[in-house]
Amino acid sequence: MADLPEDLEVRTAIETAEIFVNNYYPTLNKPNGARELHWFYVKNNPASPLKPDISLNGNVITDTGDVEAVFEKLPAKTHYEVQSFDCHTLNANYNVGAPDDSLDLNKSGRKMSILVMVSGSVRYGDGGETHGFTDNVVLVPNWEVLSKSAKGGKRWLIQSQTLRVVL
Repeated sequence: MADLPEDLEVRTAIETAEIFVNNYYPTLNKPNGARELHWFYVKNNPASPLKPDISLNGNVITDTGDVEAVFEKLPAKTHYEVQSFDCHTLNANYNVGAPDDSLDLNKSGRKMSILVMVSGSVRYGDGGETHGFTDNVVLVPNWEVLSKSAKGGKRWLIQSQTLRVVL
């Protein structure tokens, strides 16, 4: 049985990280973007072992709806600017929560867990002080989209996140 070729693994991780960074932070910057955040996270599902693990400035959040509430409380015109990001494959054959028909070897690069490390600055409101932030995110496959070959859904979801703003 052949492993996932390293070039495909690296290319998938980089492309996934770029797509994530180019979508998640602009969503945070939108006036009502907090209402769209739930689409970026794994869903709470009692039947699945896959659960969100989120920490925002040291506050543990177990429900993705609470993430939206945290960001909705921020001042209007909060602006995140990504200055750099890096990514690494954590598991090249990720199967947690996968349906039985998806347990075969990862030959396409769609069944990985990927660590994305982001740093940048955030400004709260017009003329507000700028602070640094770091965000460490683990992206995992969206099994619903992959198993249905559905279009329009996010292929990768946040399973774990640790966001820190330096005050």
